[in-house]
Amino acid sequence: MAPYAPAGPPSPETGRGSEERERSISFYVSVVLFLLIVAAVLYMLASGLMHGSEERNFELAITPSGGSIGVGERMDVEVRITLLRTGPSFFEYDLPVTLRAEGVPEGIYVTFNPPTDIPDPRFTSRMLVAHAGAPPGSYTFRVHATGTDGRSLSLPFQLQVTGRTPNTTASR
Repeated sequence: MAPYAPAGPPSPETGRGSEERERSISFYVSVVLFLLIVAAVLYMLASGLMHGSEERNFELAITPSGGSIGVGERMDVEVRITLLRTGPSFFEYDLPVTLRAEGVPEGIYVTFNPPTDIPDPRFTSRMLVAHAGAPPGSYTFRVHATGTDGRSLSLPFQLQVTGRTPNTTASR
């Protein structure tokens, strides 16, 4: 049997190498954990953007949904775009929505103020409907709300024009 030799104090090089190895391992473990956390967050965001896009939505409302104007008159109508909260808050509809009128009869003037905004959680626009020479009768046109992502909604607006058509010929 070999005689047992007592161990001396560790050499400074042995202790230093062990500490450096532990620091190196701690650093690599920290980097790996950080990268795993970043990958998990990116996965959740990508998953939510792909699957949550169906949840991004808004609704359109017009108050009143119709009305009556006479020669030279106008009416002020409230148009509301409201965000529908169906998913996590960071997947809400946060894109601009633009309003326009389609199928407006000749002699009727329609404008929106503002015509475009972001529903956060709602935006209200004023639709001005003005008589500009339309003959008396019942008319219907559509108010469209379109998001920059292509999502679109529309509602009809019923308009009754009353009174006589102004005489545009001058008598001499």
